[in-house]
Amino acid sequence: MKILLILLPVFLFLVNKSDAKMTFEIGRINMDTAVNAEKDIRNSLQLWNDAAKERDIEKAMSLFDDSENILLVGSDSGEICKGKEQISKWLKMLFDYASFSWELDRVDIDYSGNTAWVFTEGKMVVTPSNGKTRKVPYRFTGILVKRNNVWKWRLFNGSNPRPE
Repeated sequence: MKILLILLPVFLFLVNKSDAKMTFEIGRINMDTAVNAEKDIRNSLQLWNDAAKERDIEKAMSLFDDSENILLVGSDSGEICKGKEQISKWLKMLFDYASFSWELDRVDIDYSGNTAWVFTEGKMVVTPSNGKTRKVPYRFTGILVKRNNVWKWRLFNGSNPRPE
């Protein structure tokens, strides 16, 4: 009995030390996961930017989720496309006119599990076929879902902020 009373505090000390290490390791894993998730989501933003700049419809469409409920809302009236067929048709019309890219001055990212949201603000760079590039203030928000370890667009909503 005396041995048990002597060994019990030692055992409890070792268990607490182990729990502290385990808590630290779990915290580090969560931090690493957050850094990787943000990096992967930023990469998805860059891939979207590249596809629009290159006028590559196939590349752009591969960035969207396979759900028929995906939605792209542009900044002009009537620019509401639901499902891959409508989005692809709209992007073709858009890319026939110009290439697009974004200079992102602000990027906010958050996620929970396999769902993420982004908010961006900056300038949209529009380069029509005549080569006369113009930049306009632009914002977009998006919701992405993680499918097979890849972040896919579920919603894109763009807007041109107007001066107050």
